[in-house]
Amino acid sequence: MAEQFRSPGPGPALPSANFRLYSPSVHRAHRRRPGVLAIGAWLTVAAWAGAAHAAPGEDEWQLSARLGLGDLDVDGRAPLGAIGGADLEYGFNDAWAARLSVGSGFHPVDADLMKHLPGGTARTTFALAGVTYTFDVLRLVPFIQTGVGVINFSGAVVKPGTAFDAELGLGADYLVTRRWAVGGVLQYQFTPAQLFGSPMDFGGTSFYFALSARISWLF
Repeated sequence: MAEQFRSPGPGPALPSANFRLYSPSVHRAHRRRPGVLAIGAWLTVAAWAGAAHAAPGEDEWQLSARLGLGDLDVDGRAPLGAIGGADLEYGFNDAWAARLSVGSGFHPVDADLMKHLPGGTARTTFALAGVTYTFDVLRLVPFIQTGVGVINFSGAVVKPGTAFDAELGLGADYLVTRRWAVGGVLQYQFTPAQLFGSPMDFGGTSFYFALSARISWLF
C-alpha cells in the first residue's frame, strides 16, 4: 500500500500514476473531458441559433399584414390617416426575396372653399412589385425594400385617377417562433420622375410617408 500513495509533503496523499484505480486511460479520459464539454456546449448553442435563424430563405414564402398611419400628399395638403395592406414574399435565397404588395389608405380632409378643395375622405389604393433584402441576425431581421407599381386616388380629391408609383422602405421583423414574426416598416412612396428631378429632396413631393406595424407568417 505504500506504493499506492505518495505524499510530496504536507497535505493529503496523492494517488500514484501506477495505481490500478487511476490508470493512464483514466488520465486520458480526464484530459479529453474539457474538449468534450466544449464541443457539447458549442453544438447546443448552434442548435439554438439554427432554430432562431429563421428569416425567409430559399424557396420559402412570407405573408404579412400591415396596419399603421400615413401622411398623404395630395392637392397641396397632407392629411394623416389610416393605412393598411398585405405583402407576399418569395425567397430566392437567405437574403433576396421577390415581393408583391397591396394597400389602401383613408384620410379625412376638411373642405377649403377658397381653394375649391372638397371635404370628406381622400382614399388611395396601390399595388407594387419589387424586392426585399434582409440582414438576418438571429431573431432580429432588419430589411430594406423597393418596388414600382400604381396608385389610385379617389374620394375627396380634386382629380381622381391613377398614377405611376415607386417605393422605398426599411424595417425589421422579430421572430417570435420559426413561423411567426412581428415587426414594423417605414414606407416612402413617390413619383419616380419627381425623384430624378429633385433627388436631394427625395422627389420634393411624396404620395405617402407611412409607418406601420406588421405580423408575418412564414411557410
